[in-house]
Amino acid sequence: MEIKKVQLSTAKSANTYTKNRLDFEPFFKYLESFIENGTPSDDMIPLFALERIKEIEYVSGKLCKHNLNAYKDILQLIYSLSVSLIDTDPKRYWALTTPLAEESFYGTEAFFDLCSQQLVEQDLQGKMRAGSLLTNQEKLFYTLIFERLYGFSSNEQISIVYHHLNDQGNIIDYYDLDIDFKFVEIKAKKTLPAIDIGRLSENPSDSLFDWNTVISTVKLEDFELSGFSIVTFRKTSTEHTLQRIQSILLDLPTYNYHLFLSDLEKIMTPILKGADTVFSLFPLFQLNGVPFFDYTITNKSILISEAYTINNSFSVNAELAGYLKHPHVIFYNNNAMNGIRNTKSTFDEQISKSGVKAYLCIPLIHNHSLSGILEIYSREEDQLDNETMQALGALVPILSQLSQDITLEFKKRIDDIIINRFTTIQPSVQWKFNHVAAQYIQEIENDNPDAHIKAVVFEEVYPLYGAIDVKDSTIIRNASILKDFSFKVKQLAMLIDELSLDGKHKLIITFSSRVDQITKSLDHISFDESMVKIIDFFRKDVQPFLEEARRQFPAKLEVIEHYARHFFTNRETGEFYRNEFETSLRQTNQVISRELDHFNSFIQGNYPSYFQKFRTDGIEYDIYIGESITPQNPFSYEFINVFRRQQIISMARIALKTYHLKDVLPLALETTQLIFINPHSIDISFREDERRFDVEGSLNIRYEIIKKRIDKIRIKRTKERLTQVNKIAIVYLSDEILKDLMLSIQAIYDMGIIEQRIEHLKLEDVQGIAGLKAIRLSVNLNYRDFS
Repeated sequence: MEIKKVQLSTAKSANTYTKNRLDFEPFFKYLESFIENGTPSDDMIPLFALERIKEIEYVSGKLCKHNLNAYKDILQLIYSLSVSLIDTDPKRYWALTTPLAEESFYGTEAFFDLCSQQLVEQDLQGKMRAGSLLTNQEKLFYTLIFERLYGFSSNEQISIVYHHLNDQGNIIDYYDLDIDFKFVEIKAKKTLPAIDIGRLSENPSDSLFDWNTVISTVKLEDFELSGFSIVTFRKTSTEHTLQRIQSILLDLPTYNYHLFLSDLEKIMTPILKGADTVFSLFPLFQLNGVPFFDYTITNKSILISEAYTINNSFSVNAELAGYLKHPHVIFYNNNAMNGIRNTKSTFDEQISKSGVKAYLCIPLIHNHSLSGILEIYSREEDQLDNETMQALGALVPILSQLSQDITLEFKKRIDDIIINRFTTIQPSVQWKFNHVAAQYIQEIENDNPDAHIKAVVFEEVYPLYGAIDVKDSTIIRNASILKDFSFKVKQLAMLIDELSLDGKHKLIITFSSRVDQITKSLDHISFDESMVKIIDFFRKDVQPFLEEARRQFPAKLEVIEHYARHFFTNRETGEFYRNEFETSLRQTNQVISRELDHFNSFIQGNYPSYFQKFRTDGIEYDIYIGESITPQNPFSYEFINVFRRQQIISMARIALKTYHLKDVLPLALETTQLIFINPHSIDISFREDERRFDVEGSLNIRYEIIKKRIDKIRIKRTKERLTQVNKIAIVYLSDEILKDLMLSIQAIYDMGIIEQRIEHLKLEDVQGIAGLKAIRLSVNLNYRDFS
């Protein structure tokens, strides 16, 4: 036992607010009550303690931080009274502290040895609405006030969690500091304020109290403490590891699997002994009834390491297949310890060859099915002892649940990809298809002669239309194709010059004349005609010429083959400029598509709706929103205003990202952004022949007609196109929506992503459509915040 002062809390102490005195008075009262209520035979030790304390006080004064040595016998007696005399555990982490456990002054050697390690107090309190924080000591103080003075238990824990850190700052153990306030006395300096208990718990979260109300009602400076506390450190690594796993389970859908498993390894560290001990958990994914393993996840596994070949392709061998059908615990240790025997396994040789000294494999079973495999192993001796095995045993149920949840989330992501990328039936409308299909099955089962699949119709939905177009994409593509042709013609001219070194041959003269003829003719015809002539030229002229040249110039065969590669290979040499264009277009569309995916996620997270994209030289999209699509959620027109605002933001982000992207593309491409706002709701139905939704009814067809005719529309009485690079054009019909639209634009301007200048434009009449108007916004190209 030692007298030693150690600061246990680095946070601002409740001492700041109140008198906090080290005192034996509460201990006196405890001893006196014990004497009064106990039997005569039990009085000896309390009487002795009282008399001894009075003697010391007479000589050295009342207990304080400066005369602890004088009271060493009494402190030892307190230890003996609070701890069983027959308990000789040398690692008991016991100590006496100031009333709120801010500082210890007497305790066991084990306690002070532990405190000398890197122990960091965990702040368990959330942030208050007012922006302040409660320290652990302050919360303990409030707990004492309510329990002792108001007779109301807060059900708050009276312990503080400490992290034991290694040199790298990682958590390697947890300890709970349990606090006994038996010898702490609390007094109010003034009349206790009246408390409405109902008001204290108006906004509870994980606590019975709304701590903001507590802080404003009860002031700590109005109270004083005296006495001392008894504290004990208790190792709680298993409990806290379990809590942390449970907490990350809630965030599983937001995780990248690899980051998730990396975090899980860190969470498991306090359970494992030694930095060398390896934790490997991999879920058992199944695709089409066959195990599917991601090597980047399972690369630490001993069990399936040999199932991978050099190129990481995976095949299930007989031993592993047998294990997956009949999973069981595998324990291997080359130095048997603590009476734990090795299991007999077909993998023993494989484990031994890996250099592992201790190995444990636990199948994770959920609902009687294998959900994953847990492996713990070390290449050092004695790293898997009974304590580790027991801790792992306690965590197996939650790890089994975790593994199952990962596999379910994996399947959900596959289903989402299939639905969103490969079929037109999206989750937002799946219920309607299910309903129609169920009705059809019911009619068939009831032998209804008129059984048929009814139309899938959604009435009164609001459409949002947008189009991002690559400016002059057709012109650029055509120019790229003609550049490739020019390149090939130059290669032909070089080949002709090579062959002419042996003199003028009739074959060369005739073909050279044909090359000049086709080249000149392209200057006077349309691109489509040019393409027909070019294709015919290479098929009917170039190919026969090369075949004849191989026969007539055998000495030049290597030269002929070298040039031939430029004429009939389409990716590496034959279509260089077109490849530049297609690569740039693909990368641009990928950026656009990712941004639209974010926009769609925003919509689905607020009000599930139908979203469909169409790939052109750019991307068009339709969104349909309405209560008929999501009948389980109340619909408000405010959703439309919110989504239109986000649609403009999404278009601005696309314009910005494609603007910055062009500097790194093989061929610089620019985009234009167009939005059409329909003033009314429409009806849509699913067309089985095209496997997509389309407008329903003649009145709604006007919406589709306008969409098709505004992409190249011009400003009235000018030749200027509405859509321009780095701008967002918003076409509308009715001035009724202009007020809401301008409010959204002002909010977007306040973000800084668009410039203040707004163009109000009238548009030319197009076939069947008159009275169209537009707003045109300029994107702030200096905007950088893409959070």
